Amino acid sequence: MLAAGCGNDVAEALCDGGTRLAREGRHEEAVPAIAKCLGQTGLSDMTRAHALQSRAWSHSNLSQHALALADQEAAFKLRPAKDHREFINYAVYLRQAGRHDQSLYAVLSAERAEGGSRPSMMTQYHKGWALSGLGRYKEAVEAFTEGIPAQPDYAYVYWRRGLAHEALGNKELAARDFERCAQLLIDKREVAAAGEVLPALREKLAQYGLDKRLPI
Repeated sequence: MLAAGCGNDVAEALCDGGTRLAREGRHEEAVPAIAKCLGQTGLSDMTRAHALQSRAWSHSNLSQHALALADQEAAFKLRPAKDHREFINYAVYLRQAGRHDQSLYAVLSAERAEGGSRPSMMTQYHKGWALSGLGRYKEAVEAFTEGIPAQPDYAYVYWRRGLAHEALGNKELAARDFERCAQLLIDKREVAAAGEVLPALREKLAQYGLDKRLPI
């Protein structure tokens, strides 16, 4: 019994280390570390599910979308989703895999699980993104707009809403949203962290004649 207990402690420690790497954004290290953790015997379903979810997050950040989705679905088989954030992560992986209809369904599950009197930015942002992926731009604009009161300084919601406005032919509204997105990135000193959005946003600012006033 003591030997088994010790073995379980080692396995749990391996899993803790792997999930910590994922939380710290060290995804290339996290994937093999969590694989080693999952190769251990005697793990509880809860520990195994948590490790799978952490590895899914790392796979997603490494653009390994099919692997992220497989890990998240394996985690749900061990422990069904309850928290709205788990549904949101699942929605992200589905969207990244190009399964926009299922992504929307997952977001709607998050919306139901979330409860509360006011919609959150997290849920409405991903709802709008899923709707945009389905070409339902009017509904996407509504979802993005519904989330803004909960977090009005979240720059990327204006970027996504601007794209939806543009798809609807609402150029003036699109320009306002792109401008708002850029201004927030500047004000919050987040330009360098904007990743793949940054070159696309620069193109839009130039397209709408805003690049001289908002050099990012």
